[in-house]
Amino acid sequence: MKRILSEIFILISLLILLISCNPIDNNNLENSTITFYLTDSPKTDIQKAELNIKEIKYTSDSTEIILLSNQTEDFLQLAGVLKKIKDIKVFDESTLKNSKIEITLDSTIDIGNKKISVVSTNVALELDTSEFNLNRDYNIIIDLDLGMSMSSDNEFNPTFKSWMVADTSADYITFYGHVYDDKITETPKSHYTVLITDTDYSTILYTTLTNNEGMYRFNMIKLDLTKNYKISVASPESDFNDENIKDFSSYIITGGSTDLVITREEIDLYIGDQ
Repeated sequence: MKRILSEIFILISLLILLISCNPIDNNNLENSTITFYLTDSPKTDIQKAELNIKEIKYTSDSTEIILLSNQTEDFLQLAGVLKKIKDIKVFDESTLKNSKIEITLDSTIDIGNKKISVVSTNVALELDTSEFNLNRDYNIIIDLDLGMSMSSDNEFNPTFKSWMVADTSADYITFYGHVYDDKITETPKSHYTVLITDTDYSTILYTTLTNNEGMYRFNMIKLDLTKNYKISVASPESDFNDENIKDFSSYIITGGSTDLVITREEIDLYIGDQ
């Protein structure tokens, strides 16, 4: 099953409106918008990847907002798409203190030929908002990686991460590319996992998958521009659930790795006849 379903990459988009209880004239206030996006990339030619999201809730010391409630998404239809959930504004940065995202999932995910049990249906993410400055807009990304969450052929334990980036091109990185067999024929390779790692392959920072046309996309990711990274294609047999793995280089297809050039908008990868 780990070869059937590699990942659902969730990026949830919204603009958060938090207002003081006192009457105020919002037109005269500085404000910021925070944006979350929803997206997905299942691993292979499954019929669907339906998951019922019972609730997604934003909380802080001063507020609690339901962002999504009882909605079933076929994530197979969301590959490479950023789906906006809700628009709200922020008028006071203190309202973001001790921010969290709380997610409640259904007990199964339907991939068409079977349903897979969810081990943990309640997940809480601490949200780092330390970079927030009022009067700038931001994106908060929530990433649910089902491929790395699979613990057996019949269940998964959801693994999430989240990050905040200012909504300017100088603060985040978005790029795309294709995975091909070689530079001559350029036959697209669909449903392969593309990884961003540190240079010694000890830490996986981001993952996504190629679609039916062999295309992948990383949207609004956050990287330290003073460091170097690798972008690579993983073997379909890769098992990312082994907690004892300290070096992921054995998972990389020979020739399917290159230095990540952050200034490039398109990076194609070649893996031969895999």
